Amino acid sequence: MKQYLFKIFNDKEYGFNHEKFEFRIPSLRVSLISRCNERCFYCHNEGISKKMPSVIQTGDIINTIYLLREFGLKKVKFTGGEPLLFKDLKNLLYKIKHIADVKLFITTNGTLIKKRIKDLSPNIINKVSVSLDTLEPDVYKYITGENLLGEVITGLNMLKRNGYNVEINNLLLKGLNTSKKCLNNMIDYCAENGFDLQFIEMSDKTSKPFYSKYYADPYKILQKGGLHFKKDKSNDRQFFKIKRSQITLCKNVSDVCESSRERCGGLRLLPNGVLKNFLY
Repeated sequence: MKQYLFKIFNDKEYGFNHEKFEFRIPSLRVSLISRCNERCFYCHNEGISKKMPSVIQTGDIINTIYLLREFGLKKVKFTGGEPLLFKDLKNLLYKIKHIADVKLFITTNGTLIKKRIKDLSPNIINKVSVSLDTLEPDVYKYITGENLLGEVITGLNMLKRNGYNVEINNLLLKGLNTSKKCLNNMIDYCAENGFDLQFIEMSDKTSKPFYSKYYADPYKILQKGGLHFKKDKSNDRQFFKIKRSQITLCKNVSDVCESSRERCGGLRLLPNGVLKNFLY
């Protein structure tokens, strides 16, 4: 059994120490669908084949969450593919809130927010994370294969007006969005709009040619923007506050540390209904 599924503690009630093991599943990451409406060149699709059949239904997800409550489930994050392509999303969100006291998060590319905003609610979703690697239309199209930056910005404006807690996920890509100008533009955009900003280190699960070409050392790159993150294995969630925004650095999940076990520990539910551990 994976180490992160256990909580080891000392029972001091009886005047001596011994280890007890309590089975814990703090979080569940649900890949609602394997399809996506963009074609980001770096996408590893969370280790899921894009041809994987998407057969899970709302009832399957509800039953899984209901059962996992008994094991300390506190957080559910919806991903894809593109989760806003999941047709029964509104029904799913409302049902979960009625059966479980868990925090709900959703990670999206943002292109469908305008179409699906009526199916979402800031009273149900604790945070919407939007993948946005650049504010430059030509670079955006190069990265995603689609000319949809305008739709993303429109969607973000709608989230802001409706009171959502928003976080921007920005993957650092050498030569594409790592100049001082690009970094400062993204930081300023998030600070002005009150969005949190998470810079992300490229996963080593990315195909080797792209990884070799575009990997950027996050510590060196972010210094250009005046963000001097320290290499501290006891704290992988250092942050800076700029106006109303919190700026963090997300390290590669293969390099998780002591402080990230609560976040990176748990289970993943795939579109074909299979449960597996968090890592790929």
